[in-house]
Amino acid sequence: MRVAGGQRRVEAAVHGRRERVGWRRISSVRLSRSFRASGSSEGGEKVGFLGELEEEIEELKRRNKELRRRITKREEQGGAIKCETPGHGSPRHVSSLASNDAGALVERGLSESRDGGLPPRFGLDVIYCSAEVAPFSKTGGLADVAKSLPIALAENGGHNVTVVSPLYAFVKDRFVWEGEDGGRDVPSSLRLSCVCENVTLDMAKSGKQNVKFYGTRWCDVDWIFVDHPCFQRAGGPYGDEGGAFIDNAFRFSLLSLASIELPLQWWSSIEKRRDVRSDSILFMANDWHAAMVPVYLKAKFRGNGVLKNCRSILCIHNLFHQGALAPSTYSMLGLQDKHYSVFDHGVLGSSFSPEVTQRGSFSIYDDDEEDYEEEGLAAESEPGIFDGRERCLNVLVAGIRTCDRIVTVSSTYAWEILSRRGYGFDFGLSEELRKRKDDLHGVINGIGDEYDPSTDTRIPFNFSAEDLAGKRRCKEALRQELGLESAQAPLIGFIGRLDAQKGADVLLESLPALFEANKEAQLVMLGTGDPLLEQRIRSAQQSFPSNLRGILAFDVDLSHRIFAACDILVMPSTFEPCGLNQMISQKYGTVPVVHRVGGLNDTVEDFNQKTRTGSGFTFSPCNQQKLLETLTLALTVFENDPGKWSHLVRTCMGINHSWKLPSLQYDLIMNWTMDTKINQEGERE
Repeated sequence: MRVAGGQRRVEAAVHGRRERVGWRRISSVRLSRSFRASGSSEGGEKVGFLGELEEEIEELKRRNKELRRRITKREEQGGAIKCETPGHGSPRHVSSLASNDAGALVERGLSESRDGGLPPRFGLDVIYCSAEVAPFSKTGGLADVAKSLPIALAENGGHNVTVVSPLYAFVKDRFVWEGEDGGRDVPSSLRLSCVCENVTLDMAKSGKQNVKFYGTRWCDVDWIFVDHPCFQRAGGPYGDEGGAFIDNAFRFSLLSLASIELPLQWWSSIEKRRDVRSDSILFMANDWHAAMVPVYLKAKFRGNGVLKNCRSILCIHNLFHQGALAPSTYSMLGLQDKHYSVFDHGVLGSSFSPEVTQRGSFSIYDDDEEDYEEEGLAAESEPGIFDGRERCLNVLVAGIRTCDRIVTVSSTYAWEILSRRGYGFDFGLSEELRKRKDDLHGVINGIGDEYDPSTDTRIPFNFSAEDLAGKRRCKEALRQELGLESAQAPLIGFIGRLDAQKGADVLLESLPALFEANKEAQLVMLGTGDPLLEQRIRSAQQSFPSNLRGILAFDVDLSHRIFAACDILVMPSTFEPCGLNQMISQKYGTVPVVHRVGGLNDTVEDFNQKTRTGSGFTFSPCNQQKLLETLTLALTVFENDPGKWSHLVRTCMGINHSWKLPSLQYDLIMNWTMDTKINQEGERE
């Protein structure tokens, strides 16, 4: 069967809005790639994609078994590991990995260490740089990770973690208290004060820039915010109503350089300890906004004999956002001309087309035994993407080339972005990433303690797996709040950005058939984004007034009430590097229905009605037909077999999605990173 490629214009935008800068325009590129999904050889062996996948799974199982054996042997030989980190004074006692947690360490590379055993766990100095961090600034899941992971690293690994983020105008207005509180409801532990001022950063052609550091200590982590006029403007972290800020490259380069200068300026002054220029510090940079951290570390510091014992990890949360720039904007990056080549990535690569994925040609785990005809992928790059046929500079590519290790947010996503099969999830960077494949790891995110239905103060009634009465009352309360008639029918939820990636369009296309077959079913959609999708939700609500409620807003409190009240959460994401909502929904006993891709594949096991195993319902490819089939199956179990559904709900609530295991996985990678050898020029050997 020939699967045609779709053609769609993908715009680089903030909250679905079009960029206002001409050279940021990305051209439409036709993608058409298919593959032979499955088959049988004469000897009975599976060939093609599924055969390769099964071989990978078997190899991971083998490595996992070996890791279990090593950890069990170590624990039998003696509990805690006593270690002393040079420069930190007294020794720390750090407990070893628990053997019952080791079973999840199946990600490639985590079962092997440099000496054939488990590496020691040291309490490291860690600088964690992120463009947003909850509860101070948040537009998506990155902020939740930037809050929870540093706390887990400090708690479980004994690391000295400092989070660095911009002091946006809205953060300054709420959290910086220099006089009376003005009635602001902010806990004292989150109040920010100036901890270091008159710090000068050399941004080369952009001149000398003076910044201040504001901060607080909370949950055994230092939270530092960089104050500069470029962050003091109306709008969100990345843009305003007109689109993305034109100087974002400069703003986030400044953030990156400030993160490296922080220990040199602030630590030395407040701790009055020895010169930190020779300290061993690990810098963790998140997405393209912080990808200049490893670039600066190599170009400005290690190459000049400063911070030569420091290392960097680039954490990739979503390859769609790369920080692509026109060459004329190179001066914003604060580097001399000799470093230009590290950013040069040719013209922009192929754009991702959600239409192709929905039609099936990028189905990662397609169970249909159909014979797909191989087609060639469109050219890796096209001329004319920028005005004047300019070449593209890519900040994320520069980070990939200069960092010491790379971590992405799920094992499946790591596999997807390295694949040569052209699934489109690499957004033109698979070749760059394959050069670093031995340094790339996939670690699934966790969720924070605030997502606990037994203690959540944002929901009207608390509940647990042992007593679900509160969940039923939450469901009734949400229906009353939204003006939906009370019914025994299932309540379905959707929470996320309204764009093609999150599959909101696929869900909207499915509504007529869904409500025709399930006349009492009700759906609540919460999110903002593409104005066209927002209008489609308004129109659909008029067409189905008894079945649909669309709340076009970003409302954290309401999202908690939806998680608690709904029976099903639908996530038809065309691609999803990790995803947090499916894990949150499971914690609240809301069964996820998800597209089997990325982190959704790693966290949701398809429910088997015969064995009663599984933690949700999955489908692939991401199209209207498959979504309807899977939703119908979930609704059938809900309505016809309450015993199975109750068992499924309790199974979901019993899954441990805490940050304990991910933080231990990061702990291993962090120690490996610190062992990276570099030469006199500050480059990896």
